[in-house]
Amino acid sequence: MTKIINLQKIKKADLVVGIPSYNEERTIGFVVKQVSRGLEKYFPEKKAVIINVDNNSSDNTKEVFLGVKIDIPRIHISTPKNIKGKGHNFYNLFLEIRKLKAKAGIVVDADLLSIKPLWIKKLGTPIFNGYEYILPFYARSEDDATITNHLVYPLIYGLLGQNIRQPIGGDFAFSDKLVNIWLKQKWHKSDKQFGIDVFMTLNALSSNVKVCQANLGAKIHKSSAPSLGPMFLQVVESLFKILQSRENHIKKTTKFKKACFLDGKKMFELPDIRPNYRIFEQIFLNNFPVYKNLFKKHLSIEVYQKIEKFYQKKQVNIDLDLWVKIVYEFFNAYKLTKSSSIIKALECLYFGRVASFFKQTANLTPAQSEREVLKQAQHFFKNREYFLK
Repeated sequence: MTKIINLQKIKKADLVVGIPSYNEERTIGFVVKQVSRGLEKYFPEKKAVIINVDNNSSDNTKEVFLGVKIDIPRIHISTPKNIKGKGHNFYNLFLEIRKLKAKAGIVVDADLLSIKPLWIKKLGTPIFNGYEYILPFYARSEDDATITNHLVYPLIYGLLGQNIRQPIGGDFAFSDKLVNIWLKQKWHKSDKQFGIDVFMTLNALSSNVKVCQANLGAKIHKSSAPSLGPMFLQVVESLFKILQSRENHIKKTTKFKKACFLDGKKMFELPDIRPNYRIFEQIFLNNFPVYKNLFKKHLSIEVYQKIEKFYQKKQVNIDLDLWVKIVYEFFNAYKLTKSSSIIKALECLYFGRVASFFKQTANLTPAQSEREVLKQAQHFFKNREYFLK
């Protein structure tokens, strides 16, 4: 049973800031303080509450959250001991937002090191000015957000014609209208886990609500690369399931929709870290034999022969043209089979693409690498007929 600690007996709110967590005792206190300062400075007239939606953390996340010395009221909500998944936290948050009759919600990650009070203003203010969904726009370390850069962003760009740079960024703002839309959807298992961000974004885009992106500067947080665990499977399963259900919309999309940006598109410059591509290349080489038969079965002969040659040479070079074909062919294979093994096989090639991209951009600045990410997304849109055929 969901556990709720509401010591201040809060029954109504205008604005809710949710912080999903699992074992984040080291960083959640800092995030709470920044959120509190933002609420006090930029929304003094709003009845605000900060809610920690947790996965029954085994560390002191709850104690740190409740113990921070701030004036903004707080609620702590936790899933039962045997229930894990970021999406479960969001579901609890949405229910609480509806219960409190809040008009706006903001969500920020519990492991943020770069959050500032200004983030709360930039995310929250547009919701009270008529927008329904605000996504983040920020610079991220070159070895961060590889699922976003090489799969989620280019597919949304390519099939829906939408330039949403951080569709699964983790830091969002939204209206009560969207909360009700999300709660009415059918939630698959992956949506209740790491698939929640793409679930939110794709359902928002298909609901024709007013969407924009807020320039937040830079995102610095605990990195998940290259050991992504179940994240890839859960994110891509939600992505493929929802895109598949929007196939009629995809077919009707013939033009690229100009993106909306608040505070401009100028990207904050982060230090050039030069990611180690060999780690990703080795994951590709280690896993190729495991999925070789799936590659043969679901990829075209031309595509399969190219990736097999990379394996034989013990060197991967999945270029832009090849990557577009791989992704569209695997999405089609998932449509036909509904099998999670398809996504696991794609993960192997995704690591190969990441390694190839890091090799290609080794001598580029972060700004130049970012332009290559955009070029990749544009290539998906240019070649969308390959998928539709």
